[in-house]
Amino acid sequence: MGKTLKVCAPRSVSQTSRSVFTSRAMMPPKRVLVIDDVSVIRGFVKGALKHLDLRVGEASGAEQALAMLESMPADVIICDLNMPGMGGEAFVRALRERGDTTPIIMLTVEGDRKVIAKLLQAGIQGYLLKPFKPAVLAERVLELLDGTAPPIRPISTPAASDEAAADTPAEDASPPADSTESTGTAG
Repeated sequence: MGKTLKVCAPRSVSQTSRSVFTSRAMMPPKRVLVIDDVSVIRGFVKGALKHLDLRVGEASGAEQALAMLESMPADVIICDLNMPGMGGEAFVRALRERGDTTPIIMLTVEGDRKVIAKLLQAGIQGYLLKPFKPAVLAERVLELLDGTAPPIRPISTPAASDEAAADTPAEDASPPADSTESTGTAG
C-alpha cells in the first residue's frame, strides 16, 4: 500500500499559497474605456494596449461614455480632451460629481500649464501629449492598475505662455516642447 505524507505549514504560509492562486493571472481582465471622437485614435490606443490582458471598450464621445459606465464600470479611462459636445474636462467633472473615482489619463495636444492645472483639479490622474509613444501609454495604464503610478505635483502658478510651459521641467507637470511621452500621473 502507498504511504501518505502529511505536511503541516504555519497558517501564514498556507494563506500565502492561496494568494498565489488568486494572482492577477487568475483574475478576470481589467477594463479600460477609451473615449475619443476620432476612430483612428481609438484604434491606435487599443493597439497600444493589445499586448496587455485587458478588455478595452470604446466610446466616441463623453456622453456615450457616461452611459456605458453606468452598466459596465472601467478600471482605467483614457479620454481625449477636445471632443464635440461634452469635452474631456466636463466629462471628468461629471464623473467625479457622481462619485466615480476611476483613474483617468487625458490625451491632449494642450501643453499649457493652465489647461493641465484645470484637468488636475477636475480629477485626472495623468495625461499624455499627442503624439505619444504606445509603450508609454501601456506603462501608465499598468501603473494605474497596479497602484504604482508616480505622482505629479499640482501646478501652483500658471506659465505666461505655452512656450514657457514647454520649458518647465516634467515634474512641474509640463513636458519639454519635443516630448512625446507622458509627464506622469497623479496618485
